[in-house]
Amino acid sequence: MDSIVTFHKSLLFTPLCADNSAEMRIIMNQEKQRSHFGFIGFGLIGGSIARALRNLYPESSILAYNYYETKPHPQLELAKKEGTLSFVSASFADFSSCDVIFLCAPVLTNISYLERLLPHLSPDCIITDVGSVKGNIHKAIDRLGLNRQFVGGHPMAGSEKTGYANSSAALLDGAYYLLTPTKETETSYTEWLKQFVTAAGARCMVLNETSHDEITAGISHAPHIISAVLVNTVALHDKKGNYKKLAAGGFRDITRISSSSPEMWENICLSNKDCILGFLDEYMEALQKAREDIEKSDSKELTKLFSDAKAYRDTIK
Repeated sequence: MDSIVTFHKSLLFTPLCADNSAEMRIIMNQEKQRSHFGFIGFGLIGGSIARALRNLYPESSILAYNYYETKPHPQLELAKKEGTLSFVSASFADFSSCDVIFLCAPVLTNISYLERLLPHLSPDCIITDVGSVKGNIHKAIDRLGLNRQFVGGHPMAGSEKTGYANSSAALLDGAYYLLTPTKETETSYTEWLKQFVTAAGARCMVLNETSHDEITAGISHAPHIISAVLVNTVALHDKKGNYKKLAAGGFRDITRISSSSPEMWENICLSNKDCILGFLDEYMEALQKAREDIEKSDSKELTKLFSDAKAYRDTIK
């Protein structure tokens, strides 16, 4: 790590957000001042959060872990050059001074990193993640005795593009940011994250990890699987490239997410297996019924299928 790392714990960094209200300043002042942030994993989401932190806390120290260990990581070096990161380190010991640590690697990787971080964690450090699945990491947090410090996090934002180079603080703007504290989480820790994500422009919602995983299986995980299967089925038919050439709005809209990271989605499927399987079972049953209705030329049922879908979809803003 860079040879000189001095963290001025006495300084107070008040978020410079649009409303910058007196209420927010009071809440942030009541909680322990936090000015040193750490990132384990630094891609699209981690980079976007770090950019938001840099905007809100311009004098803070932001550290990221270099999993390359023995050589520079190009994306991390870019983030340092741009001023998003203050430091890069290949040692977990350097995270001992962190006030907040964001786990932004794939879901299962975050758990393995947690075990390596454990000996170096400050007892008043907030630990949060950005994973799309919460059950596994909550179990790991409980096993490691970190319930008091953990607030699960999931920004419902993203892109088919990946990596820090595609990150932006604006990615959080208007997006839902889900928080899943444990039953033992310090209330002030949850409050700090709520205030941060709100200041970053996101809409905060707090729920338990079970509800989180059930909901995301339906609105995120299953759609990615359905999209991938559709794309692969079309690809099997597209021997001459005409399907691809003629693919327009409908196909592009429903399959855009298939350009996301394959490794990330493999990880998510294995991490939220039960919820995804339950949802896919219901989906396949409904798809089979639609097939039967088409086969029987059942106009009434087909009209109902599309009418019900339209009615619900039109309520989503």
